[in-house]
This record gives sequence, C-alpha cells and structure tokens, in this order.
Amino acid sequence: MITQHEIENDILALLDDRTPVSSVLARAESLTRENFATKRNIGERDSGYWRMQLYAPIYVSSYCVNQCLYCGFRAPCAIDRRHLSVDEVVAESRYLLERGFKNQLIVAGETPKVSPTYLAEIMRRLRDLDAVPSVEVAPMSVEGYTEIIAAGCRAITLFQETFDRELYAVYHPKGPKADYPWRVNAIERAAEAGMPRLGFGVLLGLAEPKQELAAMIRQARAIQEKYPDRVLAFSLPRIHEGPDGFDIPFHVPDELFIRMYCVLRIVFPKAELVLSTRETAELRNRLASTCITQMSAESSTEPGGYVQTATSDADKSTFNGQFLITDSRSVQEVAQWLTQNGHDVRW
Repeated sequence: MITQHEIENDILALLDDRTPVSSVLARAESLTRENFATKRNIGERDSGYWRMQLYAPIYVSSYCVNQCLYCGFRAPCAIDRRHLSVDEVVAESRYLLERGFKNQLIVAGETPKVSPTYLAEIMRRLRDLDAVPSVEVAPMSVEGYTEIIAAGCRAITLFQETFDRELYAVYHPKGPKADYPWRVNAIERAAEAGMPRLGFGVLLGLAEPKQELAAMIRQARAIQEKYPDRVLAFSLPRIHEGPDGFDIPFHVPDELFIRMYCVLRIVFPKAELVLSTRETAELRNRLASTCITQMSAESSTEPGGYVQTATSDADKSTFNGQFLITDSRSVQEVAQWLTQNGHDVRW
C-alpha cells in the first residue's frame, strides 16, 4: 500500500517546475479517460473524451454572521442582502430546469435563517421538480445532515478555506466559522450521517498552495479509508478579487493551478473534479480536456439572480454576489464547446 509520505513526495514532484507540465497533463488525462469514458467514446482516443456533468448554483441567502476577511458576504460588507423563501428557491430551480440544469447546488451564507429544516424543505420541493439538489452551506451536526439527506440531499460541498490553523484564525476573526475543529470535522459528520457524495476544497490564495493541497489530500484519504463506499469530489476555488481592503497573500499562477488539479486526478483517479465559473473560458476548456468531470455554467452568485436576470425591468446596476463570474459564456455555448470537443454532456 502506498504510504502518505510516498504520496506527498509524488505530489511535490508533480508540482515542481522541473517536471514537464505536458507529462503531468498526459498522466491526468489518461486516468480521466480510463475512469470516466462513456460507452459512446470508449476507444476513441483521438476524438472522444468523457462524460461532463453540468450544474448550477442557487444562492438562497446572502445574510452571514461571519467576518471572513476574503468574502463578499461577510457581515461588515455593505451590500443589499436577501434571503429567499422556499417558493422563491423553487422559482430559481424552475428557471434552471428550463435551461437544462437538473443538478443544482444550494449555496448560502451562515445565518440562523438557513436551518436544516429550511434546507430539508428545499430538498423536498426540488426533488418533486425532478431536480438533483446538493448543498454548500455552513457545517451542521450529524442530526442536521441526517435531516437533509432524508429529504433528498445527495451531496455536500464544504471548503475548509485553509488548513493552516494559524492563518485560519486570522481570516476568521469572529463568528461561528472561527471554530476550526467544528469546520474541519464537518465532512466526517456528513459521512457519518450517510451523505453519499463528499465534496472537499480549499480556497486558493489564503495559504501556501502546495501545503494546502497536501493537507486536503490527507483529510480525504482518511475519510476514504473510513467510508470507502462514498463518492469523493474536489474543487479548487481560486481568489481573483476580494472585498475592499483584502489583498490576496498567496497568488496561484495558472500553471500551478493546472498541476494541482492534475495531482488530484492522479491521487484520486475515480473522484469527481469540479470547476466553477470563477476561471476564464480558456482555462476551463483546457482543464475540461484534461481532468475535470463537472462544471458550472452561466452561474449567478446572487440570491434570486436567475429570475432577476430574466425580468426585464429588474435593477441590474449593482452587484451583490459572493464573487464575480469570469467565464461569462451562456450554458448553450459551454455545452456546445464540450460536445464539439467530444464530451458526453450530462445535465
């Protein structure tokens, strides 16, 4: 059995500039083909790739009691905040279903308004629409996760933000999120409750990126050994712009970013690798041709943002989202590019 020490040595070698990026890309692409090729494109080495799952986030609340220094939703930010009723969330879901999206990720700031009971009702209503809902919300207890799983939730995404405990305290000075153990152990609580898919992630830019990647891999391997029947997923959101007064302390260049995703594919050949619209179309296309298996498209990071966009007289002069979208292509444009480049697009 490969030891953690051997894995971390391999990681460092793959992230090192002395290892040609072309060889890292080739290794990751080969593993992605091997594990995610569909019947339609198996054996089409030169033209076919693999299935690509498209999804969209639904932001349900921009209220937040935390003071995370890097976040556009943090409590001191002077933005117009909104919390959606369950009926309003359903309206957002219907809009996305009309666009093709069945996989819908419920996202919220940390607020008592976003309780397990509120989320469970959203899960039930979206499942009734034949949507496939998952959550990216504040950590919950085992009982909370059990409640939303029973209502139809099949996946959780929970970014640790940073595994560097000292820096974590700096970035999270006040609010429930300041409790490092409560957050870092949340994915295991979700696993204990029976969550079928577990989504890991770090927010690149907060700490030394190679160390962050190694720490996330250690956490995921420990969960995988304890719960071998779960699907693992990984995201690497990268800070491009923060609130006023926040300077990004650890810039992550594109090549290192690409290498990090490739490392995840090499260490976890069967894991879902997820990429959001934070990144440019060109970079997303490159990673989609290498190792990514799930992508968002035409995303809104504002509560009610989809219905608002569809309303011609809505006020679009201000932005109250969590972060700015970089890949502004329509979902049709993204799906067309993926199809033309051999992917089996799933919704």
